Amino acid sequence: MNTDDTAKHSAAGDTWRLAMQVWNAMDERHMGLIAAGVAFYTMFAIFPGMAATIAIWGVFGDPSVMHDYLEQIHGVIPDAAYGVLKDQLDALIAANTGSIGWTTYASLGVALYSVHGAVASLVNGLNAIHARGHRVGMLRVAASLLLTLAVLGLGLAALATVVFVPLILNFMHLGHYGAFVLVYLPWVVLFLALFILLGLFYRWGPTSESRDLRHSWASPGAFVAALLWIAASIAFSVYLTYFGAYNRIYGSIGAIIALLTWLYISAYILLFGAVLNAERARMRQPQ
Repeated sequence: MNTDDTAKHSAAGDTWRLAMQVWNAMDERHMGLIAAGVAFYTMFAIFPGMAATIAIWGVFGDPSVMHDYLEQIHGVIPDAAYGVLKDQLDALIAANTGSIGWTTYASLGVALYSVHGAVASLVNGLNAIHARGHRVGMLRVAASLLLTLAVLGLGLAALATVVFVPLILNFMHLGHYGAFVLVYLPWVVLFLALFILLGLFYRWGPTSESRDLRHSWASPGAFVAALLWIAASIAFSVYLTYFGAYNRIYGSIGAIIALLTWLYISAYILLFGAVLNAERARMRQPQ
């Protein structure tokens, strides 16, 4: 066997060993249970978050523009979940008075608390992955709040880019290339936003200060998780369209169950990327 064949077999063996370590770590550290908690908190945050966003947006502009933002993610979320969000969005826009009242502050408070709970659950998952303890006192709260603000800010920036960049491109007269760019731009922006967001989580989420875990934000786990999330979201949407029976099994709450399942899949993939980074780092450590 020549040197090239030996290198190929060695690479294949390392890849298989890494895959098995990731699989075992996901089970041993109860990532499925943590992902369920993240999905619950996220589900709890969506609707009050929408209410607060529309109320605040309605003071400064037309809240119906939120339809454009929601439409941009239609391709990567299940139709049932999209329908739930769209119906709620329509109801909130119809009821919007253009002023901020105590209900707005209450909705905003519930949304921030729930998003913070989801982020804190993710941080707990990252600490479990890296076998590290939690931050203590105000440091723990501050770290979770900063990550929460990063999530919200990056998400809004990504959505704004998807909506406004096509408007700018329409004035640039790109010809045949313009249609190509408009079709694929949302996917590129979505992938980059996910890649950066996951990189921030994997880089700054864990408590550990050790060099082996404080990897670059541009990590293999973030890249793989971003691709997996897009692929899994599309696959789940196709499954619900052609094979799913959520409404027949769960009745009127079938769409809610579909949305919760999608959130669970998303959280599980996010944690999978973190486990991939951790196990890859452990394999590279000298024995």
